[in-house]
Amino acid sequence: MKKLHSLMTVMSLCAVTQINAANLEELNTKYDQLINEIATMQEKESASSVMDRVSIGGYGKMDYIKYLDDDDATDKLDIYRAILYVGYQFTDNIKFVSELEWEHGGREKTGGYGIVEQAYLDFTLNEMASVKLGHVIVPVGYINLYHEATAFNAVNRPEVEKYIIPSTWHENGAILHGSISDIAYQIGIVAGLNAGQGSEVRAMRQSGQKSKADDFGIVARVDYQGVPGLMLGASVFTGDASQGDNTLDGVSTTIAEVHAGYKIQGFAIRGLYAMSQVDDAAKVAQKLEKNASGKGVGYYLNASYDINEHFTPFIRYETYNRFDEKYNQEGTEVPADDDVTNTVIGLNYQPTKNVILKVDYMIRDNKGEDDNRIELGTAYVF
Repeated sequence: MKKLHSLMTVMSLCAVTQINAANLEELNTKYDQLINEIATMQEKESASSVMDRVSIGGYGKMDYIKYLDDDDATDKLDIYRAILYVGYQFTDNIKFVSELEWEHGGREKTGGYGIVEQAYLDFTLNEMASVKLGHVIVPVGYINLYHEATAFNAVNRPEVEKYIIPSTWHENGAILHGSISDIAYQIGIVAGLNAGQGSEVRAMRQSGQKSKADDFGIVARVDYQGVPGLMLGASVFTGDASQGDNTLDGVSTTIAEVHAGYKIQGFAIRGLYAMSQVDDAAKVAQKLEKNASGKGVGYYLNASYDINEHFTPFIRYETYNRFDEKYNQEGTEVPADDDVTNTVIGLNYQPTKNVILKVDYMIRDNKGEDDNRIELGTAYVF
């Protein structure tokens, strides 16, 4: 009996062992499956988390220009701009912002190009202040800051904000920005203009391309935003521009503007006055052996009315002078150029939000010469 009991005990233990082994193998298989499922879920969650932090947008425009008075000008159909915005939110307080632009199709041998217009980190310090660090838009003017193709009525931007304010103006530096009560502000430091590469401020832009930084510029801007529909502000940039060239010692630049606007019940009016000043511009003229601008001035007014959600007629008047103070290649001051005056009358059709089809007629007095044009264009932003 004792032997039989022992044998039964051994057999029972073997059966239990077999059952436990089978269960253990099954549990291991299920554990491996669970681990794989968790890993897959984590990968999907990680990929989703990354994409949730990415932002993508863009804008663009295509233009057709029919020249009516200039027999030497060739009519143009141009894919003027195609822009891609890409951003990334690292944390609640740190984000990356970029703007990549291709102009005139992007092919260099036919006059196109690609360029980085913005690429900066934005650090939120508190509710009233943040800091941009990197390649930034210099916060001067209206169109320079809000330059999407849907931000202005006509097919093309005001020329005042092309030649007096050298839009689009972007440079390497740091900008402190934010709002205090009803005042939005921006103040910062960027690489200065380079007088050795151009006879007027537009040609002095370095655009962050290995920018010379012997001289920096200070920029400041304020905008009042306390009344719905009202836009009111001003900005100024100033800095030396010799960038280490001893023959240009004393050359400095200042660009300043004031802007205002009001919108009520579909009617909108906006205006801007700007000036640019190059001190010791005679040295620039002698250095480059060409006419140089000591001062540029200009202004524009734009009025529009939204008939409904689709149609907006508008009119824009501007006058400006890139060489209101002018020096010849010997460094002698000579009579200023005549003004350029543009009157643009047109109509915008918006088939859906953020898409605009434009047509306008430009009455252009180019320093006393007629240069009238018909312009057609598309504009979009997303």
